[in-house]
Amino acid sequence: MGRFGFTDSFRKFMEKRLLLQYIMRAFLRVMLGMIVGTAVLFGIFQLFGWYPKLERRLDLKYDSPWLLVPMAAAAALALLAFVIGLILYFYKYKRSRIKSRFNDALQGVIIEKKKD
Repeated sequence: MGRFGFTDSFRKFMEKRLLLQYIMRAFLRVMLGMIVGTAVLFGIFQLFGWYPKLERRLDLKYDSPWLLVPMAAAAALALLAFVIGLILYFYKYKRSRIKSRFNDALQGVIIEKKKD
């Protein structure tokens, strides 16, 4: 058993698929943050007795715009984050292996900084 109780075969599977690993790791971190944030906010509202008042004022139902708009916005942001993640992944790992003149000049500066 590896870290977080994953089996070694699952860990090896994820190591071969870096894009999936990046997406899952980011998704789990954001999801955990959202769950913790929502739980803290709900706890504060319940502690001070604001939640029943808020629920009555908003009249939350399944087709309420107070629920549909945030869900649509979250879906749009998730899609945008996925596209940006794909662009960054392909830029970092799938770019051309041919070195440019700019890279040669930059490499000289980096080597000098490491010596200092």
